[in-house]
Amino acid sequence: MTLLLPTDIDQILEDYGHLLKVYPALRERHSIFTDYKRTHKRLEVLFPLKEHPVHGITGLHVYEKYNDAGTVELYSYSWKRIIPTQGIQFSHISSWGNDPHPPETTPQHLQVTTEPHHHHYDPEQRSKRKSSYIRSLDQVFMYVAYYIETGEVYYKDVSSAVDLKR
Repeated sequence: MTLLLPTDIDQILEDYGHLLKVYPALRERHSIFTDYKRTHKRLEVLFPLKEHPVHGITGLHVYEKYNDAGTVELYSYSWKRIIPTQGIQFSHISSWGNDPHPPETTPQHLQVTTEPHHHHYDPEQRSKRKSSYIRSLDQVFMYVAYYIETGEVYYKDVSSAVDLKR
């Protein structure tokens, strides 16, 4: 099992800061961070992204929970529409996480070979999951950057360079 290290915010800003944008409609009107919270036990932040021509104003919602050794115990990285505010199902575009789904309590069609790591790949049905080799915010930004930079539409059946690198 690979140890997952906490996100290096400074490195993320250096590598992907060009994708971020401040929006007056958000609570933090003058900061690229919305709802930024970081302690020795967790990180939670919303990174507002430049507007996508089809998906609209989106962002990456990041949650990492750290164990006593300081490594990532649980993570959730969600690419979602952030303006206008909608519920989870309507705002969801794609997300990655490692919350466990044991086979004895998970329907077979939702089980993945990379358990507990999984990708919620279907914008229309967040409950669907597939195997995922994305395990860091850097990899998520790499994945989403393609769509923000090109304006391409994300579809549930699309493959990306990140998926192909596994």
